[in-house]
Amino acid sequence: MNAGEIKNQAVINNATEQFRSLLETHFIAIARSAEESFVDDEMQTEPKAKATFAVEWDALSLAPKVVVKIGWSVRYKDESEAMVDPLQSKLGLVEDTK
Repeated sequence: MNAGEIKNQAVINNATEQFRSLLETHFIAIARSAEESFVDDEMQTEPKAKATFAVEWDALSLAPKVVVKIGWSVRYKDESEAMVDPLQSKLGLVEDTK
């Protein structure tokens, strides 16, 4: 293995360790967020836990700093709908609330 391959493998190994550590640390909170969103959303068939990861490293450095970030969120949705007919008010079909 040459120096470049050794560095590449070291970055991959380090990022993998950080990924595992972050997931282990936040696993319960991520799962709890999914469960809580499931309770409020009758449209879901089962709770979905989702996490995103980002990996950054200094590509040209001989001793790169490796940064791994985890993110998760719960998405809530709400909806409202109404028909608006501007002609109704001009025709006097809308009650006056004064």
